[in-house]
Amino acid sequence: MSAIVRRLVFDTAAGEIRDGQRRYVLIRPDVLMGALHELDGTTRQRVLEALAASSERNGGRSVHAYARTDRGTALLDTMCETAAGLGWGKWHMTLGPDRLDLTVHNSPFAQGHGKAARPVCAPIAGMLGSVAATLFEGPVLVEEIGCAAHAASPVCRFVARARSAVSSETQP
Repeated sequence: MSAIVRRLVFDTAAGEIRDGQRRYVLIRPDVLMGALHELDGTTRQRVLEALAASSERNGGRSVHAYARTDRGTALLDTMCETAAGLGWGKWHMTLGPDRLDLTVHNSPFAQGHGKAARPVCAPIAGMLGSVAATLFEGPVLVEEIGCAAHAASPVCRFVARARSAVSSETQP
């Protein structure tokens, strides 16, 4: 059993699930992602961008809490274990000098959305952004380069790069 699963407190009297001060809510992926099907394409894209930003900012508080004790690959291990424990799929991260690659098997966001014209795993992209910014100690660019909802692939793939590395790649 993962550490996050052991820490979760299901307080049915209060109607809440907590990990310390952090509150969680269980929601079926098809309910959450199905809401996107109710929106026009432009609004859908804006909602996905907002989900990524919110995940990066608010989920980043968890990343920062974990980073107080876990650094480098230990932080990556913690994030992969936590993601699996919270139902965010099975994560595998690979850290390079200025990039962090993430492969996700069984993304609940791709599964909950179903077929899509574009990648839909924005909450995962946001969390990856927070992890990468913590590791690289600065701003990053995150891209979902493959989505199980978009392509005929069983996995979703992401890359996060330090902005300084991206800037140096584009200069002559």
